[in-house]
Amino acid sequence: MIDANRLILVVGSALVLLGLSSRIVKRHSLSPMLLALGVGVLIGPRVFGVIDLERAVEPGRVLEHLARVALALSVFDIALRTTPSDLRRNAKRITILLAVVMPGMWLLTSLGAGLFLGFPLAVALLLGATLTPTDPGVASALVTGVLADRMLPRRVRMSLQVEAGANDGLALPFVVLSGLLATLPGSQAVAEWVVEVGRQLAVAVVVGLAVGAAVRWLTRLSGAHRLAGEDWFPLTSIGTSLTVVALAHVLGGIGVFAAFLAGLIFSDGLSEGLREPIQNVHRSATKIALTGVFIAFGMVLPFDRWWPELGAGGLGFALWTLAFRRLPVAFPAVRAVGTGRVSSAFIGWSGPLGVAAIYYLAYIQRYKFADYERVFLAGSLAVTASVVGQTVTSAAAVRGYARLAGAGVDEGEELEFDAPLP
Repeated sequence: MIDANRLILVVGSALVLLGLSSRIVKRHSLSPMLLALGVGVLIGPRVFGVIDLERAVEPGRVLEHLARVALALSVFDIALRTTPSDLRRNAKRITILLAVVMPGMWLLTSLGAGLFLGFPLAVALLLGATLTPTDPGVASALVTGVLADRMLPRRVRMSLQVEAGANDGLALPFVVLSGLLATLPGSQAVAEWVVEVGRQLAVAVVVGLAVGAAVRWLTRLSGAHRLAGEDWFPLTSIGTSLTVVALAHVLGGIGVFAAFLAGLIFSDGLSEGLREPIQNVHRSATKIALTGVFIAFGMVLPFDRWWPELGAGGLGFALWTLAFRRLPVAFPAVRAVGTGRVSSAFIGWSGPLGVAAIYYLAYIQRYKFADYERVFLAGSLAVTASVVGQTVTSAAAVRGYARLAGAGVDEGEELEFDAPLP
């Protein structure tokens, strides 16, 4: 059994520390998510043993459900910050990131899994699929805040955030195809995949658009007639994101993608008087959920088994994933749609792993394939390397962008270029 008082004490203390130090944490090239991961490692059974999550519950199921809730809140949070103008101005770039870069990341990561870890093709593809989506929580943390607002154009920041919001759900077709290939004959796997993914996407689109439009209409109606108190009104977005992700899953759809679509519809046309309080409350709830996921992940992180069981191949794969999973395909692809070299390089580097990868690493356990333990070991190492690597380089990357682009505005202002991105 888990001691509830210990758990509440740890989570509460972590939220207090992160809440009071978030700006200074970022100033020192750290991130709240990295610190939450560290807290989980320290209180877990491999260090101080304050809480042993693995003995009390099935950690895979806990991680899957925690991460699904956090993802729903995270992608909805990104949608709340995304305006129709953001989608129009970045349409080509976002399209190429989802249609070209995302499959490219899957294949490049899978190649690394085969080269460094010797996995069979289907298992390598499955590991690659789990590590394909960029993380909405970590991505937002790296490209938001005072420094990013001053030194990164809004078009760069929103391209990365919308990509992360969309690809977390759209990675599921890659995961399902790879999982079926790992457990079924090829032709049967592809046939089942076509039917399954078609249904999942259709359900996600219908549920996301319908619920988002319905709640937007109800929100406007409630605001016009003052049916809700000001302190309760902002809870609408939290309730909508959780409702959509659960309803889509019940109906067999991609819940995370449905939540992102619902958020885009819900936020479109929302008055500024409603948007700001809703965004503030939703963002706080999202940060609580993300903190919980990274603490839980830290508690089950098998770092003591990485070297004995993966050896140099595990280290090579983690470095491959950090350096070559994204940049070789993202830089030329984004350049092809008219983005300048500096912006293309920054976008090519900024593809952090995080909650989405944790979710899919737990999700694929249902396929019951023989190499799952090694896949989780390799995936957890890659996620940790990405969180650390992206976090410690984020401030330098942002400042390097500003220096090379000759850009930057005063604190409190938001950078944007009228000309094409440099």
